[in-house]
Amino acid sequence: MIKVNIFNENQYQLDEQVLKTRVKKILNQYEIDDVSVDLSFVDTVKITQLNEEELHRQGQTDVLSFPHYSAKDRKDFPLIGGKLLTLGDIVICYQTAEKESIKFKNTLTDQICFYVEHGLLHLLGYHHY
Repeated sequence: MIKVNIFNENQYQLDEQVLKTRVKKILNQYEIDDVSVDLSFVDTVKITQLNEEELHRQGQTDVLSFPHYSAKDRKDFPLIGGKLLTLGDIVICYQTAEKESIKFKNTLTDQICFYVEHGLLHLLGYHHY
């Protein structure tokens, strides 16, 4: 079972069902079905703080991923009883999503889903440099 936890303390307008469905679809494509993922929606101040304090990168960003494992590939994921536990956290800046959705002529939901997919790929071990 895939569990998606959404943390939205600022009460941003989100289609949580669409987000949960997108996460499940992506993970199913990678044949991952026993895991939980946390999605957090924050403001520009918080994402800048996380980027600088946790990743030691300057400035604001759109999405951050914090895996709950250190693996080179999927076979290295931590398994307990043959099942995955928490894959990790994805933190999305809501204000950036709003701005970028206008810039790229996407709906806000589509832009957020883009960030969710990007974050999930990082949690699955895919990185860009």
